[in-house]
Amino acid sequence: MAVQGMMGSVPDTRPTAIVYVDGFNLYKGQLESKPENKWVNLVGLFDDVLNKYDVAHVHYFTARIKGRMTPQDPQAPDRQDTYIRALRTLARITVHDDSLFTVHHGNAREYVDGKERPPLTYHHVYKVQEKGSDVKLATQLLMDAMDRLADAYVVVSSDSDLAHPMRVAIERFGARVGVIYPRDAQTRLFTTSGIAFSLYLRPNLVARNQLPDIVHTAKRPVRRPGVWQKQSPAEAGP
Repeated sequence: MAVQGMMGSVPDTRPTAIVYVDGFNLYKGQLESKPENKWVNLVGLFDDVLNKYDVAHVHYFTARIKGRMTPQDPQAPDRQDTYIRALRTLARITVHDDSLFTVHHGNAREYVDGKERPPLTYHHVYKVQEKGSDVKLATQLLMDAMDRLADAYVVVSSDSDLAHPMRVAIERFGARVGVIYPRDAQTRLFTTSGIAFSLYLRPNLVARNQLPDIVHTAKRPVRRPGVWQKQSPAEAGP
């Protein structure tokens, strides 16, 4: 990377970083309660958060939701598709959206105020789970670390299942691994895996790194969904 100026190009001497985003974890930890931030520009965001690094690439791992998984919100799949199409117009990002959501039916005991009280009451429930994203993220991280593609490898997640591949990248390949937590809480297994640094992703940084309301794609422009309206950075919180 070079900076153009009157004296010609100046090499960017910052260390390089590759970012690996656990999309479901980011959503649950940061975006679910803040729909106004869901139109986030992931490349701009991590350029901002990791401003001491030259962010070479962002890998975004997610799964396509289906209408039957969100009966209370049948337009959710369309909004997700719009967002993914907008993301794919950015340079330096790869969207991995081939993981799956699975639905499991079963019975669950009822709890009242955190306690199970007699007589026991059972309800038929279904549980939606994302399958595959964590494995794909771990694989990409290890391949990149093995090939020494960057100076730092930054995982955006608090999912403790990723602690082991992070440890392997550190111990086997000598990688410098960092973590960005979507929620303001640390994962103990990450700390003990030997990570070099960790940060909390603050909502105001997400708020100020949003895509344009209209994004021009190869087929047709896409527009920020109306229910994801922006608010000012001051309203977004610290």
